Amino acid sequence: MIQRILIVLLLGIAPFSLLAQKDMSKKILSLAGKVTSAEYPDTLGKGLNKAVVEIFAEGKKIASDTASSSGVYKIKKIPYSPSIQIVFKDSKHLTKMIDMDVTEFGNDNAQTVAINMDVVLYKDHDFMGVNFLKSKPFGKGKYSMKEKGVLWDDNYYFQMRDRLDAVLKAYSE
Repeated sequence: MIQRILIVLLLGIAPFSLLAQKDMSKKILSLAGKVTSAEYPDTLGKGLNKAVVEIFAEGKKIASDTASSSGVYKIKKIPYSPSIQIVFKDSKHLTKMIDMDVTEFGNDNAQTVAINMDVVLYKDHDFMGVNFLKSKPFGKGKYSMKEKGVLWDDNYYFQMRDRLDAVLKAYSE
């Protein structure tokens, strides 16, 4: 008798628990902005033609785009993942990686989020000491649904920026 009651309860509750789960496959991010080229210490540069922008989730590339002649890129349909890594690269520039937590979007009822991100890539002159850029993200951020934008980890950014500035300054002197 108790088994039948438990089975009836489970069958009665199961459909409601499935309704409560969000369908993450319908959640779509978009990312757009401009990639520019610069010489240290300048941060104002021209748009970088054919810069590549790649999005990774769990180590797998899930989306990419190539910038226009003016450096503009737009990736319209990025499948949702709680954490993504955005990689900006060009053969003649230092690669820049950005780690972004988009968990808040996953927990929200919104189905789409558009993120704007402009990035400066410094020209690569075979600098010694910049290998850390190949294995560590230059920036870390968390997308805020309330703020409708990225909240950056400023402490991390300034640590990375100071490290890069020290290397580039040594070469420019």
